[in-house]
Amino acid sequence: MAEDEQTQNVQKTAEELKKQQERDAKERESYLSTKIPRLELGGLDKSGLEALVRKWYEAVTRLEEDKYDIEFKLRKMDTEISELNIVVNDIKGHFVKPPLKKISKTEQKLAKIAEVKSKLGSSFRGNLKSTGQSKFALDDKEEGGSKPAWSQDQLQKHSKEGEGEGLAGEEAAADEEEEEEEEEEEE
Repeated sequence: MAEDEQTQNVQKTAEELKKQQERDAKERESYLSTKIPRLELGGLDKSGLEALVRKWYEAVTRLEEDKYDIEFKLRKMDTEISELNIVVNDIKGHFVKPPLKKISKTEQKLAKIAEVKSKLGSSFRGNLKSTGQSKFALDDKEEGGSKPAWSQDQLQKHSKEGEGEGLAGEEAAADEEEEEEEEEEEE
């Protein structure tokens, strides 16, 4: 039973749709026939055809102007309607929410991290106290006073031996000095 009613309703709506389309087609034809008269070319010579073409050209340009004027009026009405809607919403207290700009979450997170790092870095360095010494300054020590006496004796021995050997002796003395300094640093 229910299926029969549904199929009957579908058939009725299909028939109504066809009738509506036929009515629309007839209305269109009647409108066009009032605006555009039938074309009669029987028995016209060249000058008559030229006059007919001018007449049709004028009719087409007039209709295009009307079309432009109607479109302009529609656009004007649309803007007025939107402005009035805004005024009404303002009066009622309802506001139209503008579309939000989409931003990727990763960019936001990276921006926040960079902001936090810049705040922490500048405040941390600003709170440190200066010791008055340069971090990169080299310690200048006097070579004669800082070395122990036994080291001085060996240097003098090597220098005496090195005078006879030449360059090879100087290199050996420099190597021994470096080894002694390393031993002192380890102690």
